[in-house]
Amino acid sequence: DWSSDVCSSDPHPRSVIHWLIDTVSKNGTFVLNVPGRPDGTIDSKEIAVLDGITAWMSVNSEAIYETRPWKVFGEGPHKVEAGAFHGDTVGSLGAKDVRFTRTKNNRVIYAIILGLPSEETTIESLGFSSAHSPGRIEKIEVLGARQLPEWKQTPNGLTITLPGSIAGIPEYGVAFKAYLAGTN
Repeated sequence: DWSSDVCSSDPHPRSVIHWLIDTVSKNGTFVLNVPGRPDGTIDSKEIAVLDGITAWMSVNSEAIYETRPWKVFGEGPHKVEAGAFHGDTVGSLGAKDVRFTRTKNNRVIYAIILGLPSEETTIESLGFSSAHSPGRIEKIEVLGARQLPEWKQTPNGLTITLPGSIAGIPEYGVAFKAYLAGTN
C-alpha cells in the first residue's frame, strides 16, 4: 500500500496536487495535514494550497475519484520517493511526466500530464506496441476543454496536441480521458 502524508511548512499547491496524482496512480492513500491555529482558523498559505487543489479538482476530479491504478503508475524522467512528503522529488515533476488511473470497469484510462505541455505530447505507454498497451483507443478528450484534441495512436505511443483553451489550472496538470475501443 502506497501511503503519503503531506506535511511541509510551505508546500505550493502545484506540489501538493502532483503528490496527490502520484499517490492515486499507485493505489495509495493521500493525507493532507492542514495545521490550524488555536482558534481553528488557518493562515493564508494553507488557504492558497486548498484554493489551488479546489480549482484543479473542480475540472479534473473524475481522473482521481473512484479510479483505480492502471497497469503502470506512470512514465517520464522523474520519480517520487515513497513516504512522508518529499517536496524536492515532487518539485521536479513536470510536463514530461505522466501518471495513469483508470475507471473501475477498465473502459477509460486517464493520462495526467503533470504540467501544461507546450507542444505535441507523446505518451509511450498508450502505444500499440507498448508492454502496457491498452489496445485501440477510440476517442480522446481533455478534461476542462470544450474542443477535442488532435491525436493519433501508433505502435510507439499516443500523440496528442492540446486544444487552445483548458479550464481550471492546467499548469498544475492536464488530464486526458482515453476511451478504449468498443466501450463508449
